Amino acid sequence: MSGRGRKPDPEVDARIRQAAVSLLFSKGPSFTVDEVAAAAGVGRASVFRRYATKRDILLDALGIAMDAQVTAVPDTGSLAGDLVVIATETLAAWDSPEIAERTREIFGEAGRDPAIAEIIRTAMRSRMERSWEIYDRAIARGELSADADLWMLSDMLVGLAVYRGLIGVPQPEAEAVVKALLRGFAREVY
Repeated sequence: MSGRGRKPDPEVDARIRQAAVSLLFSKGPSFTVDEVAAAAGVGRASVFRRYATKRDILLDALGIAMDAQVTAVPDTGSLAGDLVVIATETLAAWDSPEIAERTREIFGEAGRDPAIAEIIRTAMRSRMERSWEIYDRAIARGELSADADLWMLSDMLVGLAVYRGLIGVPQPEAEAVVKALLRGFAREVY
């Protein structure tokens, strides 16, 4: 049986995806299919052969962008040090006015579109789970109670930065965030 039409070109696929991600960062979720096609150097039909709707492009671009935000798991030798690294990276994401504005727009879309909310939720949970070894090491060193609610600790660390970023409140210093968190979770006062 012979197939219809040409086989999809992986290079064109990659250019379209890269264009969509770049536009997501530069324009937010309001980019158009025509802008994606122009940035990828392809025709509009090439984009629609790969994506049925603009929303499908947005969902794919957001998933790629969220995956790209994953950094290496720190190992400074202490829970406080590891959390300061994570807090510093998380807070730094809000330092760029353009990135902060795009993040606010995307979170706004998440309130209207459950699929966008799910991409964000899944990516954030996945990143936290990849960092779980930080807590395992801290428990083994006796720095963290084995029965601590680690999801709550993670949510409080990231949630503070996201909350303050969304409402435009200046971010605190990473060390201050970690110190405040660990007073409620650690066996020792830092």
